[in-house]
Amino acid sequence: MAYPGPESPVGQPVVVCECWPRDGLQGWPTVIPTATKLRVIRQVLDAGVRELDLTSFVPARTSPQFTDALAVLEALADRRPELGFRVLAVNLRSFDGIATAQAATGAITTCGFPISASEAHNLANLRRDHASHKEQLAAMIDRCGELGIEPLVCVATAFGCPLTGAVSPDTVLELAGWAYERGVRRIMVGDTTGEADPDHAYRLFTELFAALPEVRPIAHFHDTRGVGILNTWAALQAGVRTVDAALGGTGGGPRVVEENHRRGTRDVAAEDPVAARNSAGARTSS
Repeated sequence: MAYPGPESPVGQPVVVCECWPRDGLQGWPTVIPTATKLRVIRQVLDAGVRELDLTSFVPARTSPQFTDALAVLEALADRRPELGFRVLAVNLRSFDGIATAQAATGAITTCGFPISASEAHNLANLRRDHASHKEQLAAMIDRCGELGIEPLVCVATAFGCPLTGAVSPDTVLELAGWAYERGVRRIMVGDTTGEADPDHAYRLFTELFAALPEVRPIAHFHDTRGVGILNTWAALQAGVRTVDAALGGTGGGPRVVEENHRRGTRDVAAEDPVAARNSAGARTSS
């Protein structure tokens, strides 16, 4: 695959969303104190970060790391207007918690809703097939408008599934198109267990732009073979303007499914895309 030259992504600013507070910590073996989380969050904001994947509203029994979700949002309720704070909801009950938190703090700008391109992975991770999960997604997407929150649909396992192997790009595009028809414009394409390669990444994002002209995609790669930054750069070449990464490369796929698959998986280190862009003389909000 021949990519456009590096001038293609350099001409426009790129946002590197800092995912350490949520995706980075979701599988961390010990619960991080709220004060520690907030200290790191404020430090990265002071360093120039403009968007954070902040927390998750999920059952405490599965993710005790995020029992302080409301406290984190309350502490950041005075956010500056240019900052974006994402949260994650997995079902209607978790979205009820988000609605309560938004009423109390007004801090949430974006809510992410995951759906795996691999139906087997969706069943293992969220206990729902595509049809039943779409019903819940539709209800949550519709409620976002009432709360002043932008919906973000996250298509996971877009480049391969730890349970079933290859995933068809057509399935990814179908799910993205379903969300797009419901008014969603921010669509994340997620490499849940680090299956992607740069050619695959470039082609999939190119096809996404061709199919959904107003889409604002987010590239979310996990780094298992040292190619996470290459995949991120390929996505930028395709026209993506927001990429996910986490401090020090912490994080990885949800442990309920992936703990025995590619144990080396981690998020792309936030330092890497920033350094690569800076070396190319580009603008990065990170």
